Amino acid sequence: MATAGQIQYRIGQAKKKSAKLLKEIAAIKKKIKVLEAQHKKAKAAKKVKPKAKKKAKARRKPAKRRR
Repeated sequence: MATAGQIQYRIGQAKKKSAKLLKEIAAIKKKIKVLEAQHKKAKAAKKVKPKAKKKAKARRKPAKRRR
């Protein structure tokens, strides 16, 4: 049978592990939100059709200089 001190130690270790996991879960949730926002923006950008490029105007040749 375990002593009270050993049980107390195991409880402390379990609490530490639990706290660490909760922090990791919070960080993962935050990362998921960021990725979901990026995904939403990417989907919206994909739906928008690119505008047709205008034709470049033909440049006029410079007039000849008279001397």
